[in-house]
Amino acid sequence: MTPASWFRAVFRQWPFLAALGIVVGGLAVVANDHFKRGTVIIAGGICIAAFLRLVLPNSRAGLLLVRSRFLDVLTLAFLGGGTLIAALIVPPPS
Repeated sequence: MTPASWFRAVFRQWPFLAALGIVVGGLAVVANDHFKRGTVIIAGGICIAAFLRLVLPNSRAGLLLVRSRFLDVLTLAFLGGGTLIAALIVPPPS
């Protein structure tokens, strides 16, 4: 595999990498002792993954494509919404 073909193969996964980058950024915020803020960022990354899976065609969805579009969007939206609700309900540390 040449470097150019490797770069193209990785670039085709931009929807997954964008969502993963946001989630990793949220984990970094959590690691800096900002649990609520970081968890909201993680939930946002998951919701962005759901949105990208909803609007992108199957040929462009990359690693976000696991099952049918409906089931993928439903699963990601449920996980993102649940994470967001959990982040907002958890009381701040005392």
